[in-house]
Amino acid sequence: MDVYEITAYKEGVDDSGVNYLSPSDSFEKIINGFIYRQVLQSRMGVGYFAPQLAFKTRIFGIFEHTLPDSSRQLLAFDQFALYKYNTGTGVFDFVPFGGSMVGYTGFNIAAKDLYISGVSYPTAGNLPRFVFCGEGITPNAAGSSIFFYDGVDVKDYTSVVDNPNYAPPPGGALNSASYVVWVNERINFIVPVIAGIEYNQGTLFSGIRTVSGNGDKFNVAGSGLFQADTYQAITGVTILGQIMIHNYDRMAYTMEKTRDAFNPYFGRAVPGVLGTNAKFSAVSWNDTVRSIGRTGILGTDGRSNLRVDNKIPYFTAREIDQLGFNLTYGGFDRLNNQFLWAYKESESDSETQNSVLVGNYEENTWSTFDQRFSVFGQTDIGLNLTWDQIEAASGNPSWAQWDTTDEIWDRIGLGGSVQKTLAGDDLGFIYELNQDFDDYYTTILAVGQTSVTILILAATGMQVGDLVTVSGVVGMLDANGNSGINNFDEQTNTQTKDLYTVLIANAGGIVINLDSTLLTPWVSGGTVSKVIKFQAQTIPFNPYRAEGRRIFISHVEFFIENTGGSLLVDVFADQQTTPFKENCLMKPKSTSVEQEGEWVEMVVDQEANFLTFVMKQTSPAVQLRLSSMRLHCERGGYTH
Repeated sequence: MDVYEITAYKEGVDDSGVNYLSPSDSFEKIINGFIYRQVLQSRMGVGYFAPQLAFKTRIFGIFEHTLPDSSRQLLAFDQFALYKYNTGTGVFDFVPFGGSMVGYTGFNIAAKDLYISGVSYPTAGNLPRFVFCGEGITPNAAGSSIFFYDGVDVKDYTSVVDNPNYAPPPGGALNSASYVVWVNERINFIVPVIAGIEYNQGTLFSGIRTVSGNGDKFNVAGSGLFQADTYQAITGVTILGQIMIHNYDRMAYTMEKTRDAFNPYFGRAVPGVLGTNAKFSAVSWNDTVRSIGRTGILGTDGRSNLRVDNKIPYFTAREIDQLGFNLTYGGFDRLNNQFLWAYKESESDSETQNSVLVGNYEENTWSTFDQRFSVFGQTDIGLNLTWDQIEAASGNPSWAQWDTTDEIWDRIGLGGSVQKTLAGDDLGFIYELNQDFDDYYTTILAVGQTSVTILILAATGMQVGDLVTVSGVVGMLDANGNSGINNFDEQTNTQTKDLYTVLIANAGGIVINLDSTLLTPWVSGGTVSKVIKFQAQTIPFNPYRAEGRRIFISHVEFFIENTGGSLLVDVFADQQTTPFKENCLMKPKSTSVEQEGEWVEMVVDQEANFLTFVMKQTSPAVQLRLSSMRLHCERGGYTH
């Protein structure tokens, strides 16, 4: 009997004859999970970073604004306005329009794929300023849609009233641009519109930023319009070290700094077999820029432009909606070293993104999350408590005493510099990723008891079809005096009844499929959260295939972390659509945190050309961690 072990700890074959396989090469499909440090695990949940933004519309950008003194502010854009995060109150405050922009009625971004680009760019006097632009921003009365935030108001960057040092390019008024970056001591507007003409291959750059204001002038020595020598249009821009990388639909293009102040850029095409089609999909990390094209995912380091999706070569063509392809938005999760791309699924009824493609660059693995995000961002701003800050006067009623706080205990005491990955959605919510083991954890304010149950909630991002748990409700007892609505025990982290399905969702709450007419009245309290449905599928397994032999597997062992709940396993023979073993429960007997994990065995006793294992978990409030999987097998009969 041979043993093949999928594990993080060893590779190759050891003296006892165990064949060690890498998890990154053993799983071909992962949903709501990922491999990190070679351990397969379900994804962590998301929580609300701040209350819903005032207009309750789609989020078009999240940015960390760096001030000249190296302090930071967190900014967010929705369909109509800019907001600044208030570290004192924990909410995003609306930023008014000022200067020449008084009376401007808002951005009014019409299309969901017209995102905002922005960058911190100080004034000539080194005062803080955040400059932003975007194709979808409605022009003001002067015909401009390039604005800036000066710490008080939103103003017009191209107005000498608001920006006295500004001087337009020789070709005429600067109306708008698709992207803006600060590099090479200059501000750069990519795909600018000058005097009504759009330069699809162009980069408009200012003079060198000086105290005389040349950094806002586009008619001085050292400023100009650089146009790439190609018919292709720019489909993204990213800074990689000291290089500005432009993406095109069939290549990448680098703009490198020169020593010539009058000709500050040297442009160079980086040909590739594929190109970028989603204009805001480019993400820079670890000396590479990754972006999404209709026929593949690209990695560009400034020297080569190669596809990096060999494990999922048809994903972007088949799984991403082609008509909504430009909705795809890229981000990065530093906690788990993951590239993130929010996208709209192919043949989906959704009007916007409803999934996230995740690529772990260290493990070279891929997975998908069923999360509904429009954009991503990062910050180290926001609430991280220390022990002496937990008290009711701080503004959160759950802090009245230490054992009632809803905060995550292992985050307390880390201080304000904890890196956070943020995401926005279509409803004006901004979330923090990796915060808990459930999604959308929300307080119940009241309950309506009918043939279905109406949960009146604080503002929530839950939607129709979500599977949810309810816990902590006081009242609503059945005839035997037991809770008739709570289906999750927070003390033991166990699901006690079937999950509920969200039937209706709106700003005031949700409706779930529970007939509560015979239950006692709701008294107080309770929370509701969306569960995470994890699934991982192995490659069709048969190490004897090259010998022309079938495989017989007697049993499989799973090493599961004790605090990770249970695991259900389906087994398929020869890639059939129906499993011959279904929902086999794999659950550690011990829940002791002192014991890292436990081996749990499943009998298979099956011969086939290939055997495929699908592991599933829908347990709330826990994160599954599978460190190892042993397949005990031997050669079967000859294949035909």
